[in-house]
Order: sequence, then C-alpha cells, then structure tokens
Amino acid sequence: MTRSVNLQKIQVSPEHRPVFFAEIGSFFNGDPDLAASMIERVLAAGADCPEQPMVLKTEILNNPEICLPGDTLETYSSKSGQTRQEKYRDLIERKVMPIASYVPLFKMCRDAGVPFVVSVYDFEAASFAADHGAAALKIASANIVHVPLIRYVASFGLPVVIDTGRATIAEVYRAVDTAREQGCQDLIVQHSPDGHPAPAIAQNLRILETYKRAFGVPVGLSDHYVGVEMCMLAVALGASVLEKGVYDDPEELDQDISHVMHIADLGRVLRTIRDCWDALGKPAREAREKIDWVIGTSQRQGVVAKVALRAGDPVSLESVRFAFPCVGIPVEHWDLVDGWTITRDVAADSPVCWSDVRPTDKAAS
Repeated sequence: MTRSVNLQKIQVSPEHRPVFFAEIGSFFNGDPDLAASMIERVLAAGADCPEQPMVLKTEILNNPEICLPGDTLETYSSKSGQTRQEKYRDLIERKVMPIASYVPLFKMCRDAGVPFVVSVYDFEAASFAADHGAAALKIASANIVHVPLIRYVASFGLPVVIDTGRATIAEVYRAVDTAREQGCQDLIVQHSPDGHPAPAIAQNLRILETYKRAFGVPVGLSDHYVGVEMCMLAVALGASVLEKGVYDDPEELDQDISHVMHIADLGRVLRTIRDCWDALGKPAREAREKIDWVIGTSQRQGVVAKVALRAGDPVSLESVRFAFPCVGIPVEHWDLVDGWTITRDVAADSPVCWSDVRPTDKAAS
C-alpha cells in the first residue's frame, strides 16, 4: 500500500494525477527580478491548465560558504554538446542570492495558491523555507548521505522529497530510515537518472517500481533528458511526481540548462501529462460506456436473410449472412439461433429479428 502525501491542497499518490514540479532552480543566477518573471510565467501556465496539478520548484542558495574555495571544477554542457568548465566556488558565488530576496518570490506563490517546494543545502535555508510556507523540503541528490541535514529537514513536520541521484539502494534506505526515525512519514522518493543531460540508456525508469515497492511511498522522476518523453514514460510507470527544469533559453551553455525545456512550452507539457494520465484509464473496459467528445460508434454485425425466407425454413449459414449495422439478431448470439426455425416471411437482404425465429422442437427440448 502506497502512502498518500499532501503538498498543501495537492494530493500525491498513484491514484491521483502526477504532480508536475516546474523547476526554476537557481537558473536566474541571483537575479530576483528574473526569478519573479519566471515565476509569473509558471503560475500563468498552471492557471491555463488547472486540472493538471503543478507546484513551483526552486532552491535556496544564500551563502557562498556552502562551497569551499579551491580549484574544484564543475563541467557542464549545452544541448548542442558544447562544454565549459568553471571553478565550483565561482559557480556558487554567481548563483547565490540574499535570503531576504526569496521572501517576495515565495509570497507570489502563496498569493496565487500554488504550493512551492524548495531544495535546501543547509540548516538556515531549511528553516527559512519552512517558515515562509514551503509545501515540502527537498534533499538534493548530492545530500542523500547528509544525515544531519536529513534529520533537520525531517523535523519540521513537512513532507520531504528525497532525490536519489546516483545513490545505491542501501544509501536510499538509510536516507528514508533517517527521515522516518525523525518522525517524518510523508516522503517522496525521486529517481534522478545519471547525466546532464541523461541519455535514454541511462534512464533506468523501472527503478520507479522498485522504490515504490521498497518504501511504500509516492515516487517521482527528476527529469534530466533533453526532451519531455521520459516524463510521459514515467507517467505510465506510476510516477506521482515529475520534475523538469523550465527556462527562457534552453540552448544556453550553463549549469543544468542542457536538460531544461522552454518555459513557453510549459502549458503544452502540462496538457500532455494530463492526457497521458487520462489515457491510462481503468484496468477494465465497459464496452458500452459513453465517453464525452468521442465521435462515432463501434458497429457490430447482425443476422440478415441471404435469400427470401419462408416460415418453416431453418436458420443456417446457407440461409442467412451477416452485415453491418446490427439491426436484428446480434451476431454474438449465432450459436444460440443456429438451427432455429423461421416463423414468417423475411425478404432477402433484410435483417432477421428475434420475432422472426423460434427454437426448433429439438432445440426447445
């Protein structure tokens, strides 16, 4: 049994539409005005497809001391395959934004009634996000072994999203157990394929089912593919959360941009996710169920006189044929009426109706 998790007004479970995490991360590179503009567009796209659940996903980077100075390099690529290296500390410094700058950004989401989820990397950011209305806190993949941070994040009584990254199953177990021991039962385990971008061969999407069985919690995909196809596959595999980066220039050469989609495509992607979920439907089909907007009917054949029939003639493959539409006796009842007797004249090429036949004495007996 999979536990249901609430992100404020949104229920996360296999029985509900998957929730889309529109990820703006730190793509705004410390510019609060750009962040606000991105949030406005995300909120507008969500409002245009209200039946598809969506939350805003971001992260708090407010202190460059989260990274030590040094020569450690971060390598990233563009969608076209260009690569660049940058000192990791330099990268963090250009993405850091004063923590107070997040206040109006989070207020935008609260005012719009859209939950937001925040990746946090230290205790200060976790406390700040919890105090300002975050629907959930996220442990980024690099921090899945950061036991002190997991314990602290789990102590707020909020749902916790655990991104597994390249972790072993043992490391995922440890992170989940750590959160549960701290009293947090509302967990979402998120699969994050290898690579930025992650090629198809690195997706391993069947691991979603492994996590669902192992932990009994909703599972999700942090999508690092260049397109959105993996999100749709994840819907079919039972993902309850789909996280995908959105940005104005998906071709830009910067960290994590290689696998984002254009923010202008967000509305279309939300509608596609909605349709994919709807397409999964029920485990059994009602043949005569009426579905709104479905045009046309499923025509089946019925019994038709092959020649002019007279009272007393037998019903057989020599005397009747089958044709669309089913006006008289439905073809599925053939084994019942085969060998019955015609009770009144039926013109050639006319439907044979129930009132035109009766069981023979042998059939009746």
